[in-house]
Amino acid sequence: MKWTMLALALMAQRPDVYLLTGQSNMSGRGLIEELTAEERVADPAIQLYGNEETIRPAVEPLDTAVGQVDAISTDTIAAVGPGLFFARSLQGLNGRPILLVPCAKGGSSMAQWKPGGGRDTLYGSCLARVRAVGKVRGVLWYQGETDAGRPDSAAGWRESFEALVARFRADLGGKRLPLVVVQLADPPSPEVSAPKTYPSWAAIQAVQAGPMPPCIAMVAAGGLPLKADTLHLTTAGQRVLGGKLAVAMEGLLRKGCR
Repeated sequence: MKWTMLALALMAQRPDVYLLTGQSNMSGRGLIEELTAEERVADPAIQLYGNEETIRPAVEPLDTAVGQVDAISTDTIAAVGPGLFFARSLQGLNGRPILLVPCAKGGSSMAQWKPGGGRDTLYGSCLARVRAVGKVRGVLWYQGETDAGRPDSAAGWRESFEALVARFRADLGGKRLPLVVVQLADPPSPEVSAPKTYPSWAAIQAVQAGPMPPCIAMVAAGGLPLKADTLHLTTAGQRVLGGKLAVAMEGLLRKGCR
């Protein structure tokens, strides 16, 4: 009875909406079988507006392509990312109900996230889903691996990122909308990733570590455990990252970022 009353009380509150944006490490490649039994149980305080455009309990994989409406962001191998770990940690910090909106796309470059366009673009599709659920409380951004594979891309990454942030804030109605960006994890092993190489990895890490506009925080993924492909975080790595993202987001919110 107590649990039912708690669930009803949480549902009566308007949830804080958070966007999960970027590429594959945000969609997640961690193994679901490495989740604990408790982590596989839905929390009534955390909901998901899924790719099928329904609100439902948030369980992994958050970014599942089952029932996908917008083909542009389809990710058929999405698994465990940082989103649900983030939500559970943040909910533990401030006690507020949460609604997650997955908008990431594996392999997407910064150019593919160029603001504008309709629902056949990553940005347009994400914006349409946001408008269906209401005001956004914050954004998580984990991207850069694809751009690190091009020797000329790092130079323009920051400018493109800041343009994306500005457009998110303009379209979502929050001049101080908080955003937490993940700095790339350790570089892939050349022995494993060959023939694919990442000449701009360190350069993009450096850009992501640099000064950011107001109400943006950076958390580092360096040192977190990687899968055998040395490119994607394990479930354990995503668990740690989710907690770090929650602390950073709560810090921005306490500073008055809205």
